[in-house]
Parts: sequence; C-alpha cells; structure tokens
Amino acid sequence: HDRYFLDRVVNRIFAFEEDGKICQYEGGYTDYVNRLAEEGKVPAGHILDVKNDMTTSVDSVEKENQTSSMDTWKRERKLKFSYKEQKEYETIEDDIAALEQKIEDLDAQTLKFSSDFVKLNEITKEKEQTEQLLEEKMERWEYLEDLAAKIAGQQ
Repeated sequence: HDRYFLDRVVNRIFAFEEDGKICQYEGGYTDYVNRLAEEGKVPAGHILDVKNDMTTSVDSVEKENQTSSMDTWKRERKLKFSYKEQKEYETIEDDIAALEQKIEDLDAQTLKFSSDFVKLNEITKEKEQTEQLLEEKMERWEYLEDLAAKIAGQQ
C-alpha cells in the first residue's frame, strides 16, 4: 500500500543502495522500480518476473498465498448456530405466537373502546408497534430456519 501512496505524493525518491551510497531518482515509486529494472537491479522485497519483465512485490505473493489458505479455511469451517442464535431459535416460535395473540387482543380492545378516541388512538399505536415487531420476528425466523436447513444439509 505504501507504493501507491508514494506514487501519488512524491516526485523524487532517495534510495539507499547496497554499497552505502544514496541515489536520487526522479518520479514516483513506479518510476524508481522501472529505472532499477532497466539497470538490471531488483529493489529489496521484490522478485523479478521474467515472463512479464516486471517486478512483483514479495508482500503481494505472500498475500495471495494467505488468501488461498483463508478460502480453504472458510470452506472447511462447518456452519453452526452461535449460542445466542440457538437460544433465539428455540424460543422464536413462541414469541411469534405471543405477538399474534397480542394483536388479536388489541383488535378486540379496538372494538370495545370504539367510542373513546384517546384510548382508541393508544391501542392503534400499540398495535402498529406490535405488528412491526412481529414483522421483524418473522424475518428473523426465516433467517434462522434457512440457517438450520443449511446446518442440517452439511451433516
């Protein structure tokens, strides 16, 4: 990442050579690397790519190897519920049933207090909040069911 930063910020590079002297190169880091490649030198931390006649950073080669090992690790890792998801999965159907029952009770109260505008307004707001919560629980239930199916499918 520092190479890109240097390319954008600097217009001159002072490089410490192997024999202890300091050389000045005009341009950014890419110009410096190209100049060294023309001279047949390879900067420290780079590998000369003979096919493309370009230099490749050792860091980028290491990152590619690390990425491939991370991909392998992710594929081998088994899917499972977290503790919190497991507990939620066990209780979410009861929570949904309770919310549905609460909505039915609020509907009954709406009929009971149809002449009291203030009470009716409160009941309507509470019903809207409960319906929103029910919608969120239903979406979460769908996610947990899909996850449970994937977990069961991998075994």
